[in-house]
Amino acid sequence: MNALNEIFGNDAEFDEIEVQHHDESTSGHQEDTWEVFLGEEKKGLIPLSRSGSGLKTVILTLLNLLVVPKIDNESKSNYVFAFEELENNLHPSLLRRLFQFLEEYAVKEKATIFLTTHSSVALDLFGMSGNAQIIHVTHDGESAKAQTVSAHFEHIGVISELGAKPSDLLQANGIIWVEGPSDCIYLNRWIDILSDGNIQEGRDYQCAFYGGSLLARTQFTSPENAEKELVNLFRVNPNIVVVCDGDRPKKGARVKDRVRRIRAEVKRIPGSHIWVTGAREIENYLPGVVLEKALDRSSLPDPTQYDSFFPRAREPKNSSYLEK
Repeated sequence: MNALNEIFGNDAEFDEIEVQHHDESTSGHQEDTWEVFLGEEKKGLIPLSRSGSGLKTVILTLLNLLVVPKIDNESKSNYVFAFEELENNLHPSLLRRLFQFLEEYAVKEKATIFLTTHSSVALDLFGMSGNAQIIHVTHDGESAKAQTVSAHFEHIGVISELGAKPSDLLQANGIIWVEGPSDCIYLNRWIDILSDGNIQEGRDYQCAFYGGSLLARTQFTSPENAEKELVNLFRVNPNIVVVCDGDRPKKGARVKDRVRRIRAEVKRIPGSHIWVTGAREIENYLPGVVLEKALDRSSLPDPTQYDSFFPRAREPKNSSYLEK
């Protein structure tokens, strides 16, 4: 009862549980059948057959975790439990509490639990957990392939710094890796224009942020070539486009070492693409007429290829495009 109430939280509070024998002559059930009844304050006892599917899912899960080991008189640590798509018929908040209960149970009892799921709740919760491992299973029509992906989340805080949730990355058709939120705004608009609105973020692809200098802590490469100290973003989702600012102040200047390394890595991945801007920053591609409306100014020229768009501490005052 305590476990059931812990999982349901404020959604329900059960104060009684009974198993009753059905009388065929009065209930219409087959002879010698038994049923679980749950009681709530002011509601009385309600048979499980008249309850929602979500409650039945939680009850069946708890029966396996708590009752079966007791009947078998076995230590819970000797069990490997397997549950298939528990998210069916469960509200996300209830599902989250159920998953949290499962994790706490597995740690406390030293049990092993396998879950099959498509739930973003599970990916977001367990993707950051040091007690869980996410395995991505794919099928090419002939054989299945399983690959561990949770290794990318072992670097504490990296995914949070990237501005993404594990489910965003793992479930997307493809990922466009960009430096920050403003790059995502520009790219989404350009893609919308060029596709006549037929390609949309969240449905067809997902933008994720690597945060400029954070790029030095990441890599895009096959597992066998990966460096352990770097986060291998390729294995999070292999369908990638990477966008980097060239950051070149003048013609002939070299891009940063970390950008050259990432460019070489991405070029070795079939079907992947990297765009290192020929201009200094992605903002240099914004037309003056658009900037006039955004900045409420008139007669703005287009930014030049090597303009510093934003003010920089190391450059002379009034030398950036926005200051001119």
